[in-house]
Amino acid sequence: MEHASTLITIDPDSWEVGILALPKRFSRGAAYGFCNGHPVGRAEAARAQAYACWWPGGEPSLLEINEKTKEVATGRASHGNIIPGHQRIRDGAMTAAEWQFDGSTLSAHDLHDPTFASTWATAAGGGAVIGMGSRGRGPDVGLLWRDGADPVVIDGPGDVSLRATDGVQIAGSIRGRAMLWREVGQDPIDLAPDKSFASEIEALDGEYQIGSVFKGMCARAGLWQGSAASFRDLTPKGFQTARAYGAAQGLQVGMVRVKDVTRNGSTGCDNRAVLWEGAPDRWVDLNAMLPPDYNASVAWAITVSGNEIRICGEASRYEATHAGSANEDHCVPIAHPAVWSARLRAA
Repeated sequence: MEHASTLITIDPDSWEVGILALPKRFSRGAAYGFCNGHPVGRAEAARAQAYACWWPGGEPSLLEINEKTKEVATGRASHGNIIPGHQRIRDGAMTAAEWQFDGSTLSAHDLHDPTFASTWATAAGGGAVIGMGSRGRGPDVGLLWRDGADPVVIDGPGDVSLRATDGVQIAGSIRGRAMLWREVGQDPIDLAPDKSFASEIEALDGEYQIGSVFKGMCARAGLWQGSAASFRDLTPKGFQTARAYGAAQGLQVGMVRVKDVTRNGSTGCDNRAVLWEGAPDRWVDLNAMLPPDYNASVAWAITVSGNEIRICGEASRYEATHAGSANEDHCVPIAHPAVWSARLRAA
């Protein structure tokens, strides 16, 4: 296995990591993004019921849409003051929502268009919210909400999945092929590399797109610059699989795993959160910084403010039964939201 290298832009002695507290009666959770610098994600109660949560000032607070809200989930907040998400209403149907933070108060807003059976918001950025809608038949379509107006529909020859926006550009996939819309109304750019089984864009960083490509059933973290031919594999040597989920100012975060699956064919849980600087040999093992109770992790999002970077994700402990045998299996008894932070080097 290749060892993690030091990134040239980060002070290696400045790293700190913290495990976020969970609300009372909750035992598991993860942080998926940031709203005005505050981590946003989920908290899980008994029977794996998950609820939207955020951590203003580091303290946990469950998110609600209205007094009748029972099950609420968040999408991927990033670099702004909007949290995207949805609530489940009946028979599995969902209605999209957003929360806006003005610096002191968080207010919820219903985004659902009743012409759809279900809508859900997946990401926010640049003042825009994106997600998907289903009419109950036919492919899912992409939806873009802005300034309280009705959603703009983004469709294609198959299911549209929107995963990232900076307020102008939109990215995701159509029918499992990575796509980039430079502007709403323009035809998408197909970013799927040749011979890839599937691909998805998860984040935008200026002229770069960040996500994953599946070669066979194995994911490889990647970086694009506006074309399929520009795809750059970020997966370090010694790792069979990797996923990239977030990016900011030339840095990317995600996870790596030595083996894609266990010997019995199930997905492995020995993930390691990592931070890249645009190349497979320029990365830092964030998992190695965790307290001793944790041996696995995923990094979901990164934000940069001044000379400080903050990364949020999930710290967990996986346990293997029948390790090394054909019956090897993994379970995850512990999973908690985590935040890593560091300082950029002085110019």
